[in-house]
Amino acid sequence: MTWGGVHLWSERWSQPGRRRRGAAALVVIAAVGSPVICATASYAAGVPARTTSYYERSANPLRLYRQGEAAGRAAAQGIVILDFGRPGYDGETYGTMGFGGPFIPFSAIARGVENYVRGYYRYAPSYTTLHVALGTNNSCGTGQPCGEAICGCPDEPVDFAAWGGQLAETVVKIGAWATDIRALDGFTDDVRVVAADDAEPAYDPGYTNTYDVLAGYARTVGGSSPAMVDYGSAETSYWTESQLLQVAYGFRPDVPMPQVYYPSEAADWGALLSYAKARRGEAVSIFGVLTEGHGTNGPEAAYSDMVQAVSKVTDQRSIPWLSTIAG
Repeated sequence: MTWGGVHLWSERWSQPGRRRRGAAALVVIAAVGSPVICATASYAAGVPARTTSYYERSANPLRLYRQGEAAGRAAAQGIVILDFGRPGYDGETYGTMGFGGPFIPFSAIARGVENYVRGYYRYAPSYTTLHVALGTNNSCGTGQPCGEAICGCPDEPVDFAAWGGQLAETVVKIGAWATDIRALDGFTDDVRVVAADDAEPAYDPGYTNTYDVLAGYARTVGGSSPAMVDYGSAETSYWTESQLLQVAYGFRPDVPMPQVYYPSEAADWGALLSYAKARRGEAVSIFGVLTEGHGTNGPEAAYSDMVQAVSKVTDQRSIPWLSTIAG
């Protein structure tokens, strides 16, 4: 079965139960060179069930556990993004600068995400599938104006490619842990840990830091999995179309999940898809739509705008993931 240039198949095991091993999943494998992505969102007509993503102010284990519990109780499937802020460095350790301001080392982020997964496993019904994305952003990048000067931010990594590699190692480690816990406890739910980057051109006009993070991540992963989800924007005011496409689809782990806070953002992504097809001969599949409360688009409107934009360029008629990010 084919959907929008994406091959689909389903696998089921008999005797479903909370503690039985196995899973029921709709597996999505993108066209050649794209990551393997599993999703259980409905592909029937209509908007897929929406998940809740978060701007994280810390990696507090209890807070993350409660978020995972809420996702489990809601039987969330698809993807959630846990955005821990921009890349950071405290002089000794890599991590992120959380939205509340503090530096959060990758070790603390790993514990927090593991607690999210624990909460989800504990409360989700049988045979659910969820991608949990360790998110960052590319703010304070090269060439960003700061008053009359060009400046970055304090506490930036000394090497953004090395930081991307450390992100990859953290994601792989958490993913292996989630798989082990699933097998040990006999959970039928399936949690896949991936990475995500809110890559916005205006944050990094010079494109250097964004490129280095994605290249470092891809080099360390060494293949198409775990995925790197691009949940940024695609305006051409700062980056070239070639650079935008590289961020969304150019590195092997990359998966596009456009932020569509406003109708114009769906149009920007539609233009990028047209460029990819006309100039590169590539039909790029869109895997998700991200919304937030501050935009003019509600989740349903954002989803509709993005489906219309992509369907004008490819034969894709639905998008598997929909999430709203909250503070």
